This record gives sequence, C-alpha cells and structure tokens, in this order.
Amino acid sequence: MPVVSVSLTEKNIELLERIQESLGLTGRSEAIRACLRSAEIEMRNKDELRGEVEGVLVIVHDSHRSNKLDEMRHEFQDQVSTQIHSHLENSKCLEVFIVKGAAEDIRRMLDTFRGEDHFEHIQFVSF
Repeated sequence: MPVVSVSLTEKNIELLERIQESLGLTGRSEAIRACLRSAEIEMRNKDELRGEVEGVLVIVHDSHRSNKLDEMRHEFQDQVSTQIHSHLENSKCLEVFIVKGAAEDIRRMLDTFRGEDHFEHIQFVSF
C-alpha cells in the first residue's frame, strides 16, 4: 500500500484521534480510510440524486460567519423552504434547511455550501 504524507493542524489530529478511538480503530491510517469511505458514500448519494428532491441540510458554523451563510442561502432561496437557526455552545450555530428542488439545483447548492471551508459540519439527508 502506498504511503501518503498529509499535513494536519493540531485540531485535525485531535479529531482524527477521537474518530480512531470512537470507531475502535488501531491506527490513524485506518481512521483516515474510514473517513474516506464515509465521504465516498456521501459523494455517491449526492451524485445519485434524480428528479425532484426533498431533504434536510444541516450545517454547524462559527457564529461570526452568519453573514456569509445568509448570502449563500439567498442564492438558493427557491430551493430552501424552511430555515431553523439555533445557538450552540462555544460561539457555534446550527442551521437546518428544509430543501426542495430539481436534483441539479440541490447538487449545486450542496457543492456551494461544501466549498466553504469555514463550515465545521455539513450533512445532507434526502427523502
């Protein structure tokens, strides 16, 4: 198996170790492979969206980034039917978007939101 070098911040290393421990894995490489498998499934699910799509988009972000999120939401206002905002601990916010639209529009929306590196967590579930 090829060896790949990756640069991580201390925060990323701590997260990787928590993932490793949580999943009962014996090494960081196994944890990275598990994360890659998870990302692959999410990518495949997004690519398989067809026709009219309904779903829920969940985002966790720093509260100081709300303006950027609002700009992005307005770009996709035709797809967002409901938005729920909640304040979390440590200056974080939770956003829940109920979305409906053509698969291509939902995919574009997901790609746009995932392209922003200041969102801590993004998860989409389609119905």
